[in-house]
Amino acid sequence: MEPYPIKEARKRLGDMHAAVVHGGAHPRITKNGRDPVVLVTEQEWQELQQLRRERAALHADQEARRIQPYLDAGETPPGYEVYTREKVASGDWLA
Repeated sequence: MEPYPIKEARKRLGDMHAAVVHGGAHPRITKNGRDPVVLVTEQEWQELQQLRRERAALHADQEARRIQPYLDAGETPPGYEVYTREKVASGDWLA
C-alpha cells in the first residue's frame, strides 16, 4: 500500500480508520514524503508494547548474567562505573 501524504490522510481519516478496524489494513502516512507512521488498532499497539517490554526484560536478564561474575568477584564490570555517595552528592559524577 502506497503511503498517504498527510494532507490526503486528513481527508480520508474516516475511511482509513474503517480499513484498519474492519479490513486489517495498516495505512502509512507521510509528511513531505518522509517519516512514515502507520495506523494500527489499539490491540495491535498493546501487543507491540508487550513485545517491547519482553525484549527489554530479556536484554536485562542477559546483561545481569553477563555482569554477575564480576559482581561476585567484587569487581566493576566492563562498561560500568562506580559512584560513591560523596561523589554523587558533590555533583562530580556529572563531569
